Order: sequence, then C-alpha cells, then structure tokens
Amino acid sequence: MPALKAKKVENSLLKKGFSQNDTHHHFFEFWHNGKFILKTKTSHNGQDIDDYLIRQMYIQCKLSKEQFLDLINCPLSKEEYVGLLEKNNYL
Repeated sequence: MPALKAKKVENSLLKKGFSQNDTHHHFFEFWHNGKFILKTKTSHNGQDIDDYLIRQMYIQCKLSKEQFLDLINCPLSKEEYVGLLEKNNYL
C-alpha cells in the first residue's frame, strides 16, 4: 500500500473529532462525552505515514485497516466511527 500524507491524516483526524496535543509528536486524542477513549500520534517531521505506521494507528484507533483508511479518506463519518466504537465495546 502506498504511504499516506501526514497532513491529510492529521486533518482527517481533526475533522472526525480528535483533538491535537503537541509534545515531541503530534498526539491526537479521541474523547467521547467527556471521557478519554484513545490516542494516536504522528511525527513532527511531516514524513509520509508508511504501512507499518498505518498499522500502528489503526490498532490505536480500534479499527481494521480498511475502516481506518475509510476514516482518513472520509467515507467513515464521526458518527459512524462512534458507532463502531460502541459496537465493539470501547465506549
């Protein structure tokens, strides 16, 4: 699979309700009803996100690879994402 552009991933996560917290990485946290649910991260260097890092991110986001790519490429809405988290007992 080709790499994903870091900026695209970051913008997509923000649009889907993640909040950004910068330290030595760009951390993206997902909160639901005031409760912390999960976090993932990208690097400050803006490098493309390769298949290894995509795998790490979809695991951290509690999704399959296909679902994560849908989250980033926008077919999966925030509401659908929350529904998947509820269905899989993460909320």
